[in-house]
Amino acid sequence: MKKILFYFIITLSVFSFVPSFGAEPEDEIKALVSSLDSCKGCVFIRNGSEHKLDEAKAHLLRKYDAAKSKISSTEDFIKGLASKSSITGTAYKIKFPDGKEVESEKWLTDKLKELRNPPPATKQKKGK
Repeated sequence: MKKILFYFIITLSVFSFVPSFGAEPEDEIKALVSSLDSCKGCVFIRNGSEHKLDEAKAHLLRKYDAAKSKISSTEDFIKGLASKSSITGTAYKIKFPDGKEVESEKWLTDKLKELRNPPPATKQKKGK
């Protein structure tokens, strides 16, 4: 009996450290959408019209809420919902303050990489 209990405890310990595959991507998607705030002075272009970032975030979250059951990863969200109009198929874009535009799929994919792999913290040197 002690052996069985021992193996049971070991098994539980091992599985408690294994990442849960198939977990809902909702937290990551919400963090990604919130990361639009980091694009200071940017506007979101949807079907040729410029929108404030708060409007864009609300729109993307509405689309996610409507299709949540069909989204299994943050990448699915980017490619299926956050990169183009589901009605016209027109690519969404982000316009920077300098006028440069980039498709939202690229911007969001790059931002997702940053969120998943943040740069290492730099040590500050103490002045003497």
